[in-house]
Amino acid sequence: MGGVTSAAALLVYIVWRIAYTMPSTGPDVFAAWALVVFEGLPLGAAVVNVVTLWNIDSRAPDPLPRWQQDLSVAVLIPTYNEPAEVLVPTVAAACALEPAHQTWVLDDGDREWVREMCEAYGARYVRRDLHDHAKAGNLNHALGLMADEEAGGAPGIDIIAVLDCDHVPLPAFLTATLGWFADKDIALVQGLQAFYNSGAFDDDGITGEQGLFFNVQLRARNTPEAGPFWCGSTSLLRRHALQEIGGIATETITEDMHTTLKLIRRGWKTVYHHQTLALGLAPATPEQYLLQRRRWGLGCMQILTRERLWAAKRWLSWRNYHEYLNGTVWWLEGVGTVVAFLVPMVLLFSGASTTTADPVTFSAVFTLTFLTRLWGAKRLMRKQVHWPTAFALRIFRIPVGLACLWWLMTRRSLNFEVTPKGGAGSRAKGATPRILTVLTVVNLAAIGYAAAGAMGFTPSRAGTASILAAGGWLFLAAVFLILGMRRIRAEAFATSRRNAHRFPVTAAIEINGEKGTLLDLSVGGASIRTAGGHLGDAKTALLSLPGSAPVALDVVRVQAAGNDQQTASLRVPEGDWHAYRILSLWLFHTPDGVLPGLPAGAPAAATTKAGAR
Repeated sequence: MGGVTSAAALLVYIVWRIAYTMPSTGPDVFAAWALVVFEGLPLGAAVVNVVTLWNIDSRAPDPLPRWQQDLSVAVLIPTYNEPAEVLVPTVAAACALEPAHQTWVLDDGDREWVREMCEAYGARYVRRDLHDHAKAGNLNHALGLMADEEAGGAPGIDIIAVLDCDHVPLPAFLTATLGWFADKDIALVQGLQAFYNSGAFDDDGITGEQGLFFNVQLRARNTPEAGPFWCGSTSLLRRHALQEIGGIATETITEDMHTTLKLIRRGWKTVYHHQTLALGLAPATPEQYLLQRRRWGLGCMQILTRERLWAAKRWLSWRNYHEYLNGTVWWLEGVGTVVAFLVPMVLLFSGASTTTADPVTFSAVFTLTFLTRLWGAKRLMRKQVHWPTAFALRIFRIPVGLACLWWLMTRRSLNFEVTPKGGAGSRAKGATPRILTVLTVVNLAAIGYAAAGAMGFTPSRAGTASILAAGGWLFLAAVFLILGMRRIRAEAFATSRRNAHRFPVTAAIEINGEKGTLLDLSVGGASIRTAGGHLGDAKTALLSLPGSAPVALDVVRVQAAGNDQQTASLRVPEGDWHAYRILSLWLFHTPDGVLPGLPAGAPAAATTKAGAR
């Protein structure tokens, strides 16, 4: 209903504009038609969205108490320069998964402490001499080792599960997904990506920008004629299928989508598993967000041109043709946003009369149409969008769109840039891209000109309604620009010195054998409250989390908290892999029943606010 209403509202508006508001003769006719075409451009996308998002039902295989023992699995974790607090929980949780499998840590950073951690957890440490093709090359090196070892008589690996180093698998990651491979034609199972660092840059308090993609758009693609593309992490792939296409694609910097297209070309199927089976880190700052989205956008431009997607209908189904062509071209959205700002400006300064409606009628119809479209589109997207955040992020993607257009014109070589994880050297607010500052200044000047024209202070032969038509779009543009820049400069998205995310989880604990309260917990330490004077001058403290083995932590700071109580900050001793593992598994593989209100199977890492889960 929402999608149909949104599309119908725009259609009715365009019909009204053409039938009742167009100048009949003179030089203004061209300008009026230009504005109407501009206003009607979203109609095609609105209709396509209704069709593609109509059904988002998701199927899934039976969970695996009946595990197919004839399949062998290796979990691959590529890593480069991430701190221990990011990498450790992923490796510890991966090693603890069922059924029996191998865990390979692919270290492109050649770090000795990573080798030590792998030995402590029972993971296989893998490094390579030639660090080419970034993540894709790292994975291909592992696939090459598997092939060589199998040729030498070792048991072969059937399925590889890929986890980014910051995506911590939950206990059911393998048992819930391996059943898909009973279908011999399936090459890829893509899982939902969820994120545990609430308050990330794209987090809108509902699902975040990625939530719309994984909760609605990928679910809608889980049909026989479509299927998802590989999203790089929280995924499983059939090794035989990868061997058939020559391994992970290295020709572009978005190896995941490109690899998927190669699999589809060879007749393999992909499926989407809509269940939270891992928790990762979303970009926490504007710079991280922009770097990641820029890499995705530029990689899509490489795929668009290399695979000639506009001519790929002969080997893609109609649905896949639409999804991949539009999914890559979408990254030019920033260019369209700039054009959307410029069109009403040009019409305004030209003095053209673009509507014959009176100002009150035009303003009422325009506003009602716009609000109805927002209302309907939000429901079509299953309320997985928060418009102020969505508009702010669209503004911030303008530099991405311009970078993509520049690459299409220059075709320069691109390098894979890793999205940084962990803490920064200092705390600093995000920097506003210069193009946004320029657009804001120009837009505000145009609004001022429109206001002066509406009051008769500037020479213009356009009527008040025509000025309002252009001014209405300019006002919306100004709101979006301000929302975008406010978000970029917000204190909440400043860089942090901490390597580990803190979870505001509360629980009854024991500290040195006495009762206390957990205030927050991270992979690298904890904040606790206990009776005053209990810790004294202790340098270490034995922390017992409910349902978990005790762990010795360094006491960093003790403060009086009133009512004869004290709070203390505790930290994992450097290199204490046992302590890291205990805290990691308690957060992500939380024992059932240890936290009131936490459903069975849910991790303590699901806690986003104090006292709320």
